[in-house]
Amino acid sequence: MTESRSYSVNFAKPDGAFARKYPALAHLPFVMDSQPGYHRDANAYLIDRGLGRWNPEQKNVLGNKIPTAKSMKTYADWLVNFLEWADRRNIDLLACDYATHVNGMYQEEMLKGYWSHRGNELSPNTVNARVNQACDFLNWMVHTGKRSAPYRIPTSTITIQIGSATSAAGYMGKVNESRKGKVKQKQRHIQMPTRAQMRTWLAEVHSNNDRAIGLMCETIVRSGMRREEVVCLRVDTLPLERGKWLVVNGHEAPENQQVRISIKYGTKGQVYGVDHGDEVGPERTLLIPLTLAEAWHDYRSNERVSAFGQWVKGFRGAAWATRASDSVHLFLRPDGARYKGKKLYDGWKKAKSPLAKTARWSPHVGRHWWACMVLWEELKKYETITDLNSETKAALVGDAALSIIRLQIQPQLGHADTQTTMLYLRWVMGMLSLPIKLDEQDSKGER
Repeated sequence: MTESRSYSVNFAKPDGAFARKYPALAHLPFVMDSQPGYHRDANAYLIDRGLGRWNPEQKNVLGNKIPTAKSMKTYADWLVNFLEWADRRNIDLLACDYATHVNGMYQEEMLKGYWSHRGNELSPNTVNARVNQACDFLNWMVHTGKRSAPYRIPTSTITIQIGSATSAAGYMGKVNESRKGKVKQKQRHIQMPTRAQMRTWLAEVHSNNDRAIGLMCETIVRSGMRREEVVCLRVDTLPLERGKWLVVNGHEAPENQQVRISIKYGTKGQVYGVDHGDEVGPERTLLIPLTLAEAWHDYRSNERVSAFGQWVKGFRGAAWATRASDSVHLFLRPDGARYKGKKLYDGWKKAKSPLAKTARWSPHVGRHWWACMVLWEELKKYETITDLNSETKAALVGDAALSIIRLQIQPQLGHADTQTTMLYLRWVMGMLSLPIKLDEQDSKGER
């Protein structure tokens, strides 16, 4: 079990001398070691990663992939954990090797709880992420000449399936080099609340929070948007004029109609800049229920107007105009300031979880709920296939599920993760499964 941390991850003051002198580095984390002192190698590594000058996926080729600010903070935390471990164990970073030290000691100590804040065994995801970061840092040291001894990681070649809109099979093969010695992850399963449980939970969320928080939580479970994407929604993400809304299925009853919108603020992936404190990511289009769009519009015409009034209260002339131009977000606090993800999470937790105590209920799981409900509703269309034998029907439903995930769910969620695809498939197959019965016969006689 570890003692109190002696290494730390820090950030420069946004308006401080360092930020003014080095604006390109101001957003990057930096590491202070146990002396305490500025850890030169760790910080040079974080700068190269943060500016895209070194990318572990491209080995010894200078890359241009710029990690997000959130990713850089995570990388720094993982790196600090390894550096502190090496410091406590007197491991020489210039001579250590993968098999003996990183895999044989660092990884094993995390798995057994010897290197854990609470003395508990750490999860495979946490262990693999930290070990990968340690390997990236040591490889970077070799690449930059800071370490003369080679750092070799045994790997195996594997082919993984990734989503594809052009492949007839719905996926393409991608060859990856996988690190040998990785901790095998347990197969994940998810538990989802029923619609009745969700209605009860949402009612409690709305009653325990202001309308903005309630609508943000509702938006996650009815659209699959990420928490950060919701708090970054702009006041004009949904066109201000109702006549300009793009309803994609206007022939349906109003409760079944959907409105197409586009989002780019707070989306996950490559960062193209920062606007009003929000990272600008890859733009994508998605559908939201017409009833949700109407709720946004009603909030925008009422509660948001009051919040905006508080935001500009006491300002006049040019100062009022400047203040008003800064109010770009759809959801505002009662005092007119924009909401941050932490406040949304806190509001989410104010309602009793609709799941059992052993299951985690978070905004991220709320995205899974949306995906599972879409999958379930679409597969209901296959309930009438009664003339096919069970094997053919199962194959047809399986292919249909993959198509639904690939063409509807993944584009809406903004990812094409094979592991998540399997997570949804396991959930839906569990919903469709029936137990073996010994006291019944089928229509063709007992087997």
